[in-house]
Amino acid sequence: MILHRLIPVALAAALLSSCASSSGERTLDSVSGDQIRSTMTPLQRLMVAHDAWSEALMRDMQGQPQLALEAVQAAAFYDPDDRWLQVNLARRLRDFRRSAEALAVLRKASRMPGQESMEEWELAAGLWTENGQRDSAALAWKKVLEFDPHSREALLGMAALSEARGSWAEAANWYARLADEAGPRGAPLVERAVALWTRGDQLDSAVAWLAGRWNEFHVPSEGEALARIQLGAGHPDSASAILDTLADNVPEESRRYRLMAARALLSAGRRDLALSRLRDLELDDPSDSKVRASIGAILLDLDSLASARRIFTEEIRSDSSNAMLWYFLGVCSVRQDQLDSGRIFLDRSLALDSTAIDTWIRRGMLEMRGDAGASVSVFRRMVRVYPLLPQARFLLGFSLSRQALSLSRHPLREWSPPDSEPEATSVRKQALAQFDSALAIDSGLHRVRYERGSVLERLGRWKEAKRDLSLALAENPADPAVANYLGYALADRGESLPEADKLISAALSNDPENPAYLDSRAWLRYRQGRFHEALADVDKALSSGEDDLTLKIHRARILEALGRRAEAREIWTLVAKTDSGNPEAAQGLERTK
Repeated sequence: MILHRLIPVALAAALLSSCASSSGERTLDSVSGDQIRSTMTPLQRLMVAHDAWSEALMRDMQGQPQLALEAVQAAAFYDPDDRWLQVNLARRLRDFRRSAEALAVLRKASRMPGQESMEEWELAAGLWTENGQRDSAALAWKKVLEFDPHSREALLGMAALSEARGSWAEAANWYARLADEAGPRGAPLVERAVALWTRGDQLDSAVAWLAGRWNEFHVPSEGEALARIQLGAGHPDSASAILDTLADNVPEESRRYRLMAARALLSAGRRDLALSRLRDLELDDPSDSKVRASIGAILLDLDSLASARRIFTEEIRSDSSNAMLWYFLGVCSVRQDQLDSGRIFLDRSLALDSTAIDTWIRRGMLEMRGDAGASVSVFRRMVRVYPLLPQARFLLGFSLSRQALSLSRHPLREWSPPDSEPEATSVRKQALAQFDSALAIDSGLHRVRYERGSVLERLGRWKEAKRDLSLALAENPADPAVANYLGYALADRGESLPEADKLISAALSNDPENPAYLDSRAWLRYRQGRFHEALADVDKALSSGEDDLTLKIHRARILEALGRRAEAREIWTLVAKTDSGNPEAAQGLERTK
């Protein structure tokens, strides 16, 4: 930038003459800006700054922002003590994405005498945010709110900073303030605030705030949101009361709200009341297929299968393209153990609506009852429809892991080396790939870590399996199946026995009579040398009717440890007959000769 080109002609000539007389061949171009400024009187500097500012305004009007910026730079250079001018320069530098320079200029301005302005703090908040200085940005936005408590920019800035820090409840509070500023037109902000309170597990705050807005503004969408939260919090009466009010206040949507109220009562277990309300709706309009379908769904839920099936069949006669009706008819068939009909009806539903996730899941789980390979086929199709749905990937992996069990050469054995079961091992690796895909899409998906850990353990990759099982337990400490699996795996390897004891005890405290958990404790006690306690646990597991080969093997080993070799040999003989070639049986028979 050539600063002197903005100097008025007469003044420039005088300066040029002055410079030339003092330095011979020197020209204005060869003289630095500081030297020029030092030769000027205060009045001359103010005049140049004023002309430069006028030049900036003209350039703004001509749509030349770069030249306008240069003019403001010149004005700020010749009048460096003008706080407002420095702030203006900082703003323009920021517009050109020169945030570091803008921040330096703004810091300089803040040290100048003069009154602070809201514009300064807005600019500071934006620059600090861009530079990743969130705490400083938050302080700046709070200063803006001191100037104007209703500043939308400051409220949005505070909300965004809180959300970036993961302070969900705090962010929700800021969005709530914004929504209140917007009044009845704040629906998107209301939705965001509620979502963040939900994420922060503070539904009570969402309910209290929404209730206040509902009482003040009566916005239908907010009433619906409040009703859904009340329902989720276990307050079906409150939810249905709000929906009833909506039905009275919004006549054109009355039927829909009344139907929602009935469904709210149904999902809360108030089936009789829900059915009564739906019957009233049916009397108002017997041709309403949605109402009749809902009645059928309640009857299905009440195990009135014949009545439910009759309704769905009647509705299908008048609307055979309704995928939901075919779905419910399929559910009826499955409940009545008419599995072939269930397959036909569910497939028809999917042919009409291939995006229905519930239908895909029910169809695949139907096959899981018998042929694991058929369930793999269903869930592969689901993945093709929903390639980025983590649940679809998980279900495919789950069905593959079950198929691997059916392909095992030694299904009665607790574990076989992967290289001895090439076909099952190959399928387990496919399952592992699907679990990996599910976690890549959603790392917090519940249950994936557990299933992935069990597959890794079957593949002989214990260290990785242990990590996944530990993560699964951290995600859901109350899951007894995960606690038992990890506890037993540790005990079986003689590893971290105190930890294994805690895990298995936790599983048994949840389900004291579970034979698998009793067997885990029996095997742990065996590893601890507490053989009499181990025998008591394994005998209790067997007395429940459990006839698992692993239980028998464990009992034989415990009997051997107690010196009861003859009884142990009887078991080893039975194991050898049941599973020919079982290496544990061969070794047991050798030991108990």
